[in-house]
Amino acid sequence: MYAKAQQLEQFSRTDGTRLGKADKIKAITKDLGNREFIAGFGSIGGEEFFSYLNISDSLHRTGGPEWHKWNAEMKTKLVKLQNEDGTWAGQHCITGRVAVTSAAILLLLADHDPVAVAANARKH
Repeated sequence: MYAKAQQLEQFSRTDGTRLGKADKIKAITKDLGNREFIAGFGSIGGEEFFSYLNISDSLHRTGGPEWHKWNAEMKTKLVKLQNEDGTWAGQHCITGRVAVTSAAILLLLADHDPVAVAANARKH
């Protein structure tokens, strides 16, 4: 998941790369329906949070039903993973609450990214 999340982020950066890599974006997007793919190592560590963030940013730039489905699922997932004190922490590798909470908040706000909002508005 981690490598594909990074690829998706790179493939979706500009209108030109999105157009040129549309087939690869579509292939990676299909993987998002696979629960094992999304589970990463099986427990949620910082790598998963940052991969989810890369995927959210990428899908928001590409738009469409895949983005809306992913965004709703991630918001639900993040609420369930939040600690009682309002922070998030990884269960392995990257465990620091500051880094993981930052990734979680950015993920929750991905639909407010002004660059992606403007790009999506141009498409409609």
